[in-house]
Parts: sequence; structure tokens; C-alpha cells
Amino acid sequence: MAAVLCDCPFFPEFQALFDAKVRCFFVTELLGKGVDELTKDDMAESVAALCKRGDIRLASDIVAVVSHQHAPLGPETFDLLPSLRVVSNHGVGYGHIDSAYLRKRGVPLGYTPGAASAPTGELGAGLILASARNIVASIQKARDPATTSFNPYWYGQRVAGTTLGIVGFGELGQSLAAVTRGFGMKALYYSRSRKKVREEELGVDWCEGGLDELLRLSDFVALCVSSSPETRGMIGARELALMKPSATLVNIARGDIVVQDALVAALQGGKIAAAALDVTTPEPLPRDHPLLHMENVIVTSHIGSATRTDRRRMAEMCLENLLAGLEGRELPTAVHQSGEHGAKRKAPESTVPV
Repeated sequence: MAAVLCDCPFFPEFQALFDAKVRCFFVTELLGKGVDELTKDDMAESVAALCKRGDIRLASDIVAVVSHQHAPLGPETFDLLPSLRVVSNHGVGYGHIDSAYLRKRGVPLGYTPGAASAPTGELGAGLILASARNIVASIQKARDPATTSFNPYWYGQRVAGTTLGIVGFGELGQSLAAVTRGFGMKALYYSRSRKKVREEELGVDWCEGGLDELLRLSDFVALCVSSSPETRGMIGARELALMKPSATLVNIARGDIVVQDALVAALQGGKIAAAALDVTTPEPLPRDHPLLHMENVIVTSHIGSATRTDRRRMAEMCLENLLAGLEGRELPTAVHQSGEHGAKRKAPESTVPV
């Protein structure tokens, strides 16, 4: 079986799919670290650890890399793998991988677009409702042993009649628009390019004034963009100051899209009313982080695509790309193919709001 380096194991049911086809070596097990602790140097060190332990004779025995939980991957690791045939990413975001290096070297990079969009859009809708109607805090109040009565004047906000601003109108943004269509909200979107057919189908309006206008007009701003050099930090102090004092920021994209210290300051200073976040930087946040102790903030544990059905499909797509690369075939879903093939489904060079 082909030797494959993987940052950490999949859910057992899904890992069995890989184990039937390839031999996986897990960095977390080799180094005794959690996946969130792994650095680029750790990924490289794991190759030496494999050789030292005797699992493989030479680093050249490793012919593929699988990125499951997005530990950072760059030349520090890839340069040690002269026989590398393919890198397969589990997920749509690939900012943790030096894709430019792989492209230059001619190593194909696969990813799993589409599979996560529908469930993450559902979660985004749930976060909007949970924040607007104080659902999380209300559950905590109802369960609190000290509670003896309920406050009849603890009012939330109706979402019907409000404006939802969607930043990024690719598969995720469109999924959120579809799920929230029955909420009675006016929906706007900002993206790199206008998508007239989809906006008409989903009843969403193109924000001609760009991101700034969307921020000014929206009651709920939902971030649906991939992480890239162009989008990292795109929501900072300036952008938060443009939002309504009554507005809520919803992030179902990536934590690094938001300048987190600026978000804390905006919430503490009343510049915006609330935030609902499925993603942060880092994950998890330090236990004493201010975002975890604000009543107007909801933080979930990056569960956007966390349904058994969708995660299985993502694992299957990741494996399909892996096997295609090992066999010298075109990857079914590629960020880029090897230099010998044209992409069947190629990711955009830039992942600025699509």
C-alpha cells in the first residue's frame, strides 16, 4: 500500500475507507501532539520520526499527503518528500497549504468543494436566529439552578423585515441565501463578480455600492468567503465602524477573515450589537478570551459541516482525489492538477468573495 502522511485520523468510520486503500501515518500520533498544536516544523519533523521509528526506510517512501484538520503544510515538509505525487485537502479552504509551491513543483492539489456549503449555510441560519432571539442565553437561564423566575421583558429581535448582508456569493453564500429565504429578510450580497441568474433565483439583491454599502445597510452581516491573502483581515476596525450599532456579525467562513481584537473592541464599545461565530483564531480560543465571556456573543466549535452525511462525503471526495493522484489520473476536484493535465474543476486563483 502507498505510504501517506496525514495530520490526524478521520472519524473511525471514514478512516476505514482510507485504510482499505492506503497506509496512513498520523503526525499527531508520531509527535504526541494535538492537531491544533502542529506547526510547519512539526509536519516536517514527523517525516524524520517515521524513518527513525522504522515505519518507512526513506522519506521517499511517502508518496502523498492528506490534510484532514488543516495543519500548516509548506516547503519545510514537501522538500523532504521527493516522491510526492499528490496532496489531498479535506475541506474547501486551502490557505494552510502552500499551493503556489505545489503548483510550481507540478504536484496536484485536491480539495472538497460543495460538500460543506449546504450544512454550513444551515448553521449560519441557526446562528442568526440564536443571536437574534437570545436562544443560547435563554437555555442557560432556564437550566441555571439559581433561576426562580423568568424576565418577561427580555426581548430579542425579529429577523423578519431586517436586512441580511452576505459577504461572498459562492456556494456557501448561496446556500445561506437559500436557507434564509423563508425568514422574510431582505437579502443583499457583495462578491467579486455579479451573479444575476442566481440572485434572481434566490431573491437576493446585488449591492452596487460594494462592501462598505452592504455593511452600512445590513442588520446581519454574514461572512461566507474563503481564507486567502486577499480576504484575511478584511473585516477590521474600519469595517466594523461602518456597521449599524444594532447589527450582528455572523462568521461561518474562517476566523482570520476578521481582525479579532477589533471585533472585541467593537463589541465592548457598542459599535455593533452582537456576534455569532462558528470560527475564530485560534480554535479553540483561550479560556479567558473576552469573546467567551460576553453575553452578546455566541461561539460554536467550528461545526459548520459537522453532520455525518456531509463529513462522509467530504472524506470520500478527499480519498477520490488521493487515489486519482496516486494513479496519475486527473483529480476529480482540484485546486490545480499536475503540469501534465488541465483541471477538471479548478479553484479560482484568488478566493476573494466569489
